[in-house]
Amino acid sequence: MSTLSISAQGKITLPPEVLQIDTWKNNSELELFCVGDTIILRPAHYKKNDDISGLGGFFKNNKITLTTEELCKPVELDQK
Repeated sequence: MSTLSISAQGKITLPPEVLQIDTWKNNSELELFCVGDTIILRPAHYKKNDDISGLGGFFKNNKITLTTEELCKPVELDQK
């Protein structure tokens, strides 16, 4: 975990270890999210990827696609 300071003008400087992360680029825009007392910064070019195949294990070969209706359908527990 890194600590940073906020100047009187409201400017922050990211620590060197954060700036060395490949996804951060000089002069790039950041998105800021506030969740309660937690602040999340991420690159504005971040693209959400719902592909779970890179997780390996069970998820690696997962080719099942379900609709929202299928996911919300009640489960039949009639086991005889």
